[in-house]
Amino acid sequence: MSKLLELLVSLSVAGSTAVACILLLRLISPGVFPSKWRYAIGKMAIGLYLLPVALVMQWPLPFFIPKQTTTVPIPELPSSVHEIQPGLSTVAIPELNLSADVALVFLSIWGTGVFAFAIWQVYCYRRFIKKLQQTRSPVPENSEAAKQLTMMKEVLGMQGNVRLAHSSAVRSPILVGLWRPTIYLPMENLANVDITMVIHHELIHLKRKDLWVKAITLAASALHWFNPLVYILRKDIHTWSELSCDEEVVKEMSYTERKRYGETLLNVMTGSRGMPARFFASLSSEGKQLKRRLTLMLNVKKLKKHTIIMSAAAVIAVGIIGTSTAAWAAKITPKVNTDTNQTIEGTGDSIRYDGVQFLKYSALTPDEQKFVTEKGIGGLYALEGHERLMHFTELTPDEQRQLTKEDGYYSPESIARIKESSVTITHQEDPSIPLGTSMTIRSVTPEERAVFKKREEEARAGDQ
Repeated sequence: MSKLLELLVSLSVAGSTAVACILLLRLISPGVFPSKWRYAIGKMAIGLYLLPVALVMQWPLPFFIPKQTTTVPIPELPSSVHEIQPGLSTVAIPELNLSADVALVFLSIWGTGVFAFAIWQVYCYRRFIKKLQQTRSPVPENSEAAKQLTMMKEVLGMQGNVRLAHSSAVRSPILVGLWRPTIYLPMENLANVDITMVIHHELIHLKRKDLWVKAITLAASALHWFNPLVYILRKDIHTWSELSCDEEVVKEMSYTERKRYGETLLNVMTGSRGMPARFFASLSSEGKQLKRRLTLMLNVKKLKKHTIIMSAAAVIAVGIIGTSTAAWAAKITPKVNTDTNQTIEGTGDSIRYDGVQFLKYSALTPDEQKFVTEKGIGGLYALEGHERLMHFTELTPDEQRQLTKEDGYYSPESIARIKESSVTITHQEDPSIPLGTSMTIRSVTPEERAVFKKREEEARAGDQ
């Protein structure tokens, strides 16, 4: 769950950062950056919402940057444990943690929202397509629209099959269909419309895969349904998709031809009002967007070198800012504590860790202290570079030399179990043992016996 939560947060932050940059670009005049570059930034934002670019970029870093260890102090641990030696210290920055139950509730709500959003969009799309099919009628092959479609496909170098159809459900030309694209024309109101420009516009949308861009934007909206910035991005994608398409259509036109194209836009004005624009590409537009389309379309110029450099720099800057912010967000994402037994409970000389009670060495009985010292039983310690309590045997020799037994925590239960399973033999009991020494024989536990048996079988298999 920790990885999923980290991924979701990093994606949301990366995409939202890019959208924030898009909002800042609104303060700049639309003529400064070409429409296709603004559209490119929007598509980059979609990618940042869906692709874990920041996490992928972090993967090769350990191969080039020396590994560094950081310590997060264990909560509710006595301060004396953090002061093992004057030369050792810990970083007093608490790690953010979520319980598994809280994380599960959060992810369940998120997953339910994703499912509900996706189901609703699929339902709306099928209802929209069904309405078009019910009102559909074929366009005659010898019609002007069919002839212009064939000619314009050759001009644009397009080989795929594109269908033409009339529909009483539309009032302006629209392009629909990811796998079987169809240009739907209204049954009427085409008398003052240049059908060549209409076909050209819709084929540019098809060639640039703008319908796929919208579909992927819907996927990002489903994944981040809780994020209001993703809905702003959807609207921005639709706007700059149309503006950049106009820019592509008129870039080789004369001023007179551009005026004719503008008249075509005016003649289909508000034709797609009330229709789900997220499912199709349309020539029509309304209000401020139409005014901006006409202004930009009439002033499209050949890109100068410094404009291209500025636009490319803006796109790269947005990408760097988005990925960097996502990497930062991944680091501060709360970790999910899935192992409830690894929590520390209690303070002072008595704690519970991993479901077992531990006492400070000074809190043990004199007999337990003596046994711990004589048998060399190691305790648990908190050290810089380790995110949990470490057993003495897990530490490096250098770390062990800097510790004292009195600073460790020990389990009375484990001490008693070792006592019960051990037999100490002295010289008086076995003369083969040197005088003044003793030998402790501990009974083998069932778990240890199973391990020994497994190793013995592996050794036999190796000999064969």
